[in-house]
Amino acid sequence: MTRTTNRNKSGRRSRQPKKTHPAIQTIFFILGVFLHPFFIGYSERFLSPTQEIFLLGASLAITLMMFLLSKSHFICSLLQTGGLLLNVALFVFNRVRNDGWKAILKNMDYEWWFRIILMWCGGVTITLLIRLFAHKKWNASHIRKTFSKGFLCSSIVFSILYIILLLDLFIFQRSAVVPEAVTLNLIPFKGAFATYWPHIRSGRFQGGVFVQFFGNLLIFAPLGFYLGLWWRKRPHKWILYLIPVVLAGVIEGCQYFLRIGQCDIDDLWMNVVGFLIGILIGKAMDILRKWVTKGKEKTIFKLPGS
Repeated sequence: MTRTTNRNKSGRRSRQPKKTHPAIQTIFFILGVFLHPFFIGYSERFLSPTQEIFLLGASLAITLMMFLLSKSHFICSLLQTGGLLLNVALFVFNRVRNDGWKAILKNMDYEWWFRIILMWCGGVTITLLIRLFAHKKWNASHIRKTFSKGFLCSSIVFSILYIILLLDLFIFQRSAVVPEAVTLNLIPFKGAFATYWPHIRSGRFQGGVFVQFFGNLLIFAPLGFYLGLWWRKRPHKWILYLIPVVLAGVIEGCQYFLRIGQCDIDDLWMNVVGFLIGILIGKAMDILRKWVTKGKEKTIFKLPGS
């Protein structure tokens, strides 16, 4: 079998990556989807942060293998989305079986959700890295065309679940807070940060410390990332940086005045920092792609309305 070729801008012929038989791709795709919940279950044998590192490595490996077999970002995105939805379906099934539908939102296991999203992030990360550094045969037009569609598909599914989680975290979960537990802290680094940072620094990750700290820091990072991409070509960019301050401020204020949670200045600034991290990740990727292509391609994100 000969490899197909095409001509690049210089007139030279460039070889295209050899495609794997569709049957093999299909088998690995199905296997990859079902490996997602298997690895999450298997990760229970490890403690943080080994557990999170294991899940990241597993999702990176699955997605990389799928890309090498399919040469398609879109198929990789379907793999990530399929694994995400299967993990969510199993999570919901187990919670409903144990607690019933009425209790599912009030008994959300955020440590389990953290691992589910972590696996999705691992798969997305490898596709982003491939697209960022792609050149020669791996930067062929038919491969590039699969990225935007795949990224959009995966992002839509993730965003829906992400919004549901935010609503549950800041609305449904708050109704279960005991009034006596409502507190107010206006001194930076004396609240949540002071509680979790010593454990993180000393490497003591038991009791959900790892998830609590980084979850609090990065909860708004996806929001910052996606809003940053969407807002790039819009006027009044300063509004984008005001959004996390207002949003986090409203959330913390409601927790105190409505007596539904702990109002903590550390939560506010960590949420804002996470949002800004999301924006910076998107900007860094644009700069990196422009550098890799020597200015020929300024971004890999070509989304509707961006």
